[in-house]
Formats: sequence, structure tokens, C-alpha cells
Amino acid sequence: MTETVSADSQAAFERERADARGSVARDADAVRAQVVRMYSRLEREQGNVIAAAKLALACELGCSYCCHQRVEIRPYEAFVLAEHVRTRMTAAEQADVKSRLVANRARIAPFAPLQHTQAGIACALLVNGACSVYEARPAACRKYYSLSVDTCRGAFEHPTEPLTGPLEDDTLRIAGNAVVLGYAKGIEESGRDANRYELHAALLEALENPKASRRYRDGKKTFV
Repeated sequence: MTETVSADSQAAFERERADARGSVARDADAVRAQVVRMYSRLEREQGNVIAAAKLALACELGCSYCCHQRVEIRPYEAFVLAEHVRTRMTAAEQADVKSRLVANRARIAPFAPLQHTQAGIACALLVNGACSVYEARPAACRKYYSLSVDTCRGAFEHPTEPLTGPLEDDTLRIAGNAVVLGYAKGIEESGRDANRYELHAALLEALENPKASRRYRDGKKTFV
């Protein structure tokens, strides 16, 4: 990690790194199971910080300002999302999700990352103001906790202007990054793809291209 971190966060980073590097899953189910366990450890690490600092978090069901940001995910997260869509959604819901993914991918394609962030495009997985894949949401969404609805609203309404007001607790953010970045580093060191990909494009390919999981397993670039 490049940030100034506590001994506990550094230890969490090294544990995740060693776990991911030393436990090379050979099939799709095992890959997803490993990621789900990492998500549980992420929740535990951040939960400890929230409890110790008695943080008053602003996030609640129905608040979706952050669901209009650019989100990047790693291949193993795309596979967790894809499995959730396949097994937890009806055929009609899956068709709707894929339609929105295709539309968003086309709309985003001409944008540089900053332009995408500033465009305020709703995530294709946002349905009626709530995340339709909440249990399988990726780390970028999972580890983010806001301290102020007003700050999030301001960022949403004025995306090109500097943030004003509190946003994240630094200790909580670092604790989350310790788990997520440690795991990614271990995946990379094991010879697998830990690059970040834009969510819509990656999830669509994970859903439609069976070769993606094989490329990941073989240590190749997962998504075209």
C-alpha cells in the first residue's frame, strides 16, 4: 500500500496478499467462493472501524448518488456479478439488465474516465433507486461509505466542481483498501489478471463470453 496506514491495516493487506497468492482457484465456482470470502473479510475489517470510531454513516436504501459514478471492477468481481445475474434474476430481469448494459457500454465508449464520471450516467444495475445486485456488488461499491448526503448530492449535481464538505472517513477508507488492494496484489502475483475494467463492459463480457473465465484461469487478459 502507498498510503500511510496503521499496523492493523498493513497486516490485513499482507494477509490478503498471501491468501490470494497461495490459493489459486482452478474452477469458476472456486474463484467466486474465494472472492465472496474476501468480501466478508472486507465487511468485518470496516465494521470494526465503524464500531470503534462510532461513525455516523449517511448511506441508506434509496440514496443512489454514488450509483452515477464510473465504477471499475476486477475480473473475479465480474464473475461474481455475472453468476448473481444468472442465478438470482428471472429471464425477463436478465434481459432488462443486458439491455441496459449494452446501452450504457455504447454511451460510455467515447468517454475518457473523467468524462464518464462527470456524465452522471446511472449504473445499469440500479433499479427503482436500489442496487439490484447488492449482495454481489463489487469492492468499489462495497467499501465506500459516505459521511454526508449533502456532499454526495453536491458531487452529483455539480460533477465538475471541487467537493465541499466531508465525504469519507480516512481510517475506514484505508481499512477497506487494505483488504481489496492486498487481495488484488496477491492475485497479480499468482499470475492472474487483476486489472481494473469498466463495470458495464466487463460484466457484459462475463455474461456472454465463456472464454473470459478460461482466459482468467490461464493467466491471460480476461476481457477484450
